[in-house]
Amino acid sequence: MPRRLAVPGEVPDNPHLHLDGVEPPEVVVRLAAGRSVVPVWRNEIGGVTFSIADGAEYLKIGPAHREFRPADEARKLAWLADYVEVPAVLGHGAEPDGQVWLHTSGLPGTSAVLGEWLTRPESVVPELGRALRAFHDRVSVSGCPWTWSVAERLAGKGPAATQLGAMPPLDPVVCHGDACNPNFILDVEGVACGYVDLGLCGVADRWADLAPALLSLGWNYGAGWEAAFLAGYGIELDQAKLDFYTRLWEAE
Repeated sequence: MPRRLAVPGEVPDNPHLHLDGVEPPEVVVRLAAGRSVVPVWRNEIGGVTFSIADGAEYLKIGPAHREFRPADEARKLAWLADYVEVPAVLGHGAEPDGQVWLHTSGLPGTSAVLGEWLTRPESVVPELGRALRAFHDRVSVSGCPWTWSVAERLAGKGPAATQLGAMPPLDPVVCHGDACNPNFILDVEGVACGYVDLGLCGVADRWADLAPALLSLGWNYGAGWEAAFLAGYGIELDQAKLDFYTRLWEAE
């Protein structure tokens, strides 16, 4: 996500939606089999997500990266489906040019940062807080095979680890792993109905998700919505944990 300052009352421009000139790769055309294909999102590692058949399916394709390992994400989605609403995996693979891809079903809703939702933060932001709390409450910590630990996230970062400060006491939940606002799907009534982009999902402190969720409010809705999100989630601000996990997010 872009690290720009939020301005009160301003809905920031979203560079992830700058998709002019993006053409679907051959694998997208083949799997679409004559159905409509539209690029809908460009991520920070050079990948693009394409909508197939007006959102009935999606295909995300990009360079292999620690944040995009389709085989791992497919396993996580299959496991998470017992607890929360996530896309069904239709396939995944790799292309000769090194690009990897994940093909999933669509969910019956729209990303919280698209269309009318950007103009309704007073209702959307508390719902995003409730949606993240529901994820943390419903997904089984004891049964989760994966972690998203501080040590894992800092592997290979060198001096960044020494700049975080002491790690706060752990309050473990199964974290989304990228709880930024675009990864929450809202139905036509503005109620959260699903979660996407779960490749980093694993056990960690709940503030490991809360920190990027709060950061992304400013990127997507403008300044001043943090209290509404926390009220929706049902938690008091823990400034020490927020500071620690924000520094961790920005060190990655």
